[in-house]
Amino acid sequence: MRRKATGRINEEHVCIDSFIQYLREIDSRQEITYIEEPNDPPDFWVTVTGVTYAVEVTSIVKDYDYEVLCKKFFDDIKSEFATNNLKGTYLLDVMGYPKILKRGTSARKMLISNVATSLQLMSTAPCGIEHNIFEDKYGKITISKSSDQGTKIFRIMIPPAKFEGEIKEELSRLIAERIKTKRQQLKNILNQCANIILLFYDAYAYGEIEDIKKAFLNVKGYDWFHSIFLAPSFSNTSNKLYPDSPGRKGIFLYSKNKLWH
Repeated sequence: MRRKATGRINEEHVCIDSFIQYLREIDSRQEITYIEEPNDPPDFWVTVTGVTYAVEVTSIVKDYDYEVLCKKFFDDIKSEFATNNLKGTYLLDVMGYPKILKRGTSARKMLISNVATSLQLMSTAPCGIEHNIFEDKYGKITISKSSDQGTKIFRIMIPPAKFEGEIKEELSRLIAERIKTKRQQLKNILNQCANIILLFYDAYAYGEIEDIKKAFLNVKGYDWFHSIFLAPSFSNTSNKLYPDSPGRKGIFLYSKNKLWH
């Protein structure tokens, strides 16, 4: 079954429009048709001048996505804090990038329960006491009591500082991970279609296009695909295929069809 696009924006509809509009800009005489695949993968079947392509959309998960996940986690803790009518001022500190599971999982509920227990214990404890809520190899989450006054809880999050080279290295890794995953998911499609195209959706506009191109140069295994296309950031371009979705200008990071560059 087709999955629902994350959030309010349908990333598949954004990317396929960007991709097809790009092809039409290259040559408006090309006959291009597309259909959505209800039992993905792939997400779409696209035919260009008689040649059929299996087209798959995937997202690059970045630091901003983690920040959104942390915010939702903190919102749940604030609700728990208000429910228990606790006194005092507390600080929730997220150091590094510890794994924060999504809502609805038993592990997530257990984590919130641990926070509630720690808050109860600290409510009658001296100021300065700190509890380690969660820790893994990526980072940790602690909560501390800063004052007996007030009825508030604050969040502290200081992501590790990164140099330009480190950011590009991270982006190369993220792209490589998605390519590897999609190769595994789509390998059976080769029995139906030898031409598989990967469309990258960057939900939060990670960096400049030139930086993304440079990061892509460090990636291996991409030539398993016929082409790789990136829809990097929203623009004032309209979405012609799905008017209810925003439009994007896209670029090819790689293609076996030299005319598509």
